[in-house]
Amino acid sequence: MKLTLNTPVEIHEFDRLEARELFAIMAKSAGAAGEQAKSFRVAAVCDKTPIGGRDRVLESLGRLCGVTVFDRVEPNPRTVDIMAMLGQEDFGGFSAVLGIGGGSVLDSAKALAMLAANGGCLDDYLGASPSKTIAKPSLPLTLIPTTAGTGSEVTKVGVYTSKEGRKHTLGSPLMMARSAVLCGSLLDGIPPALCASTGFDALDHALESIWNKNADDATRQMAEDAAVEALAWLPLAYKNAALIKAGGSGVPENHNMVCMRMLRASCMAGTAFSITGTAAGHALSFVLSEDWHIAHGTACAFTLLDIFDLAAAEEKTAKSLGRIMKRFDPAQDARPVQALRNHIAAMMDDMRIPRTFKDLGIVLGPQEIAPHFDRAFSDPKMWNQIPRATKENIYPLLEKKC
Repeated sequence: MKLTLNTPVEIHEFDRLEARELFAIMAKSAGAAGEQAKSFRVAAVCDKTPIGGRDRVLESLGRLCGVTVFDRVEPNPRTVDIMAMLGQEDFGGFSAVLGIGGGSVLDSAKALAMLAANGGCLDDYLGASPSKTIAKPSLPLTLIPTTAGTGSEVTKVGVYTSKEGRKHTLGSPLMMARSAVLCGSLLDGIPPALCASTGFDALDHALESIWNKNADDATRQMAEDAAVEALAWLPLAYKNAALIKAGGSGVPENHNMVCMRMLRASCMAGTAFSITGTAAGHALSFVLSEDWHIAHGTACAFTLLDIFDLAAAEEKTAKSLGRIMKRFDPAQDARPVQALRNHIAAMMDDMRIPRTFKDLGIVLGPQEIAPHFDRAFSDPKMWNQIPRATKENIYPLLEKKC
């Protein structure tokens, strides 16, 4: 089925992506045709992890147009790395920017495309009182996810670690990609742990769009659709990733289809939270990533059930959660909200998602919760939570994890 969402990003789907098709998408997005297309130059942003399908496409793309690869990307992308890539070349000479990778790659590509048009240092755009604001549309940008979770290909935000070590969300409609490409075969080699972490990020995006003060009927519907898809397809994606890692039987026949369904779930959740913003779970996750370098999806999943319990007390949220479970499993009609919680908990156990600080390899006492997590309450994401998240109702949840 063709994915149609209420987003300005033009979404394309392929079973197997070919360079000629990608070139046509980027040239169209950049308004290049005929003679202009012959001199087309692409800044391709990726990371250093080998991905067969991605590397094949980039190599073939280089035979159709000029391609310069920028691969100084680490998890939780740092402003210092983005500025170093920006300084490698005159980005004003590129026709378009291509991001092909996980969320850190896509966010880095967004920042480079934005800075190419607006200038300055990325750190100057971050924080509660930035010295610079985004005023011009980014360089034409195409994003291709190789993980199913962040939804960055359709969002107006990027997350960046400043030179001081703090994570900041930077958002503007002017940062959005012009086109996104979903291709299930690009996820063939994803490790099981990364499949679980990014998949739970997608589920968390959907749920945080629901227990959110900015939610409306349209975003709630998208988020419910995304949650149902993630519940259905994430366990299969994880199982297939484990089989591929074990070796011996090749790629399962249904893997491409399963990955495509997870990409769609991530895309739907991304469209929803691009409108509402995220909530308490993401605000808390930033502390885990800043202080202990926990992977983003794992950090979000860490408090998912705890925030679920807090949020389910609100009537509209409870109705939405109940609808998700009834759609996923119509037999769970008596206590659908509790059934949904139980099902998510079982998924977390099956995929070995950490639930205590000890599980994360962190030694932390209850008395140390406030010194670490106090700054999360100045994060605007925390203010989106309904019911309202306070130190009085959040700290006890974290203390139980010590």
